[in-house]
This record gives sequence, C-alpha cells and structure tokens, in this order.
Amino acid sequence: MKIANRFKAAIAGIVAVGALAIGATAQAVPYDPNQAFGAGYGDAANPAVITINQTGGFFQDTINFDLGAFTHFNMTSATTGLSQWFGASIFENVNDSQVPGGGAATSFTSFALADLGIAMPTGDYHLHPAGVGGSGGSYTLTMWGSTAAPVPVPAAVYLFGSGLIGLVGLARRKMSA
Repeated sequence: MKIANRFKAAIAGIVAVGALAIGATAQAVPYDPNQAFGAGYGDAANPAVITINQTGGFFQDTINFDLGAFTHFNMTSATTGLSQWFGASIFENVNDSQVPGGGAATSFTSFALADLGIAMPTGDYHLHPAGVGGSGGSYTLTMWGSTAAPVPVPAAVYLFGSGLIGLVGLARRKMSA
C-alpha cells in the first residue's frame, strides 16, 4: 500500500512538472543590444528601463547587456499582477554559467561584474527575469552601471595622523631646546 501511494505521488509530481513545462513561455525581450551601458545611457542619471507584459503562466525571459566601462551592475524591479514569485538571475555569456552570488534576486545594488571582453550584440552578461504571471501582469526593470565607490578613510586614520604630526612637533621642539 505504501509503495502504491509513493508511486502515485511520483507520477502526480511528474505530471505537474510536465504541465508547467508545457505552459512555460520563454522569450527574448526587446532590448537595444547594440548599445553598451555608458554615459547618457545605462548610467545612474539615465538608466535603461524595460517594461515587459506577460500573458500568464510561468515565464523566463532573456535580456543581454554589456556594462561597457562600468564595473558594477544595479537593478531594481517593479511588478504588477504577477503571482507567487518574481526574480532575476545573472549569467555570464561565457559557458552560460550563473554568476556566483547572483541568484534570483529582485534587485542588485553595486554588484561587481568583470568585463569578459564579449562584443555586442551578445554582451558580457544576460539577465533571466522569471516568475509566474497572472493575466495581464507585467514587470519593469530599471538597470544601470556604476563603478565601485571609493572606500572612505576612517576617522581613526585621521586621528592617528594628527597624533603623529603632534609627536613629531614635540620631538622637534625638544631637539631645538
């Protein structure tokens, strides 16, 4: 009896996965693949904004991008009418491998991506927005490149430097006296 129930559960699982696979839609999202991120396009002041409408069911889209001279990728997403979940993972266009730490997130902030030297229109990376869409659902991605922010010098370094200058001043005063 136990074996029969397990067998029925396994068959039901396979049927469910098959139904999802049949109902899945995958599309290449309209995107200007001949323009890499740079000043005036894809920077913080002028991000690339893409809105995609879904017809329903499971979807996984592909968006190719090239950061140009930028070293970090930023993305925010907004969804309307999508049910259950939405996320976007980053893959390299070399061997189609997922970027470590670039799981299916809804946003990325200053995420470091190396320049792989892949020319447009393919681009160095592709983003895979995926989720479950309701009837008439959509998502909007706002993407831009950036460079690493300079590391601030902690106050302790300034304090140490001013103390060192003070000690040098005291030593000179002692020597001249």
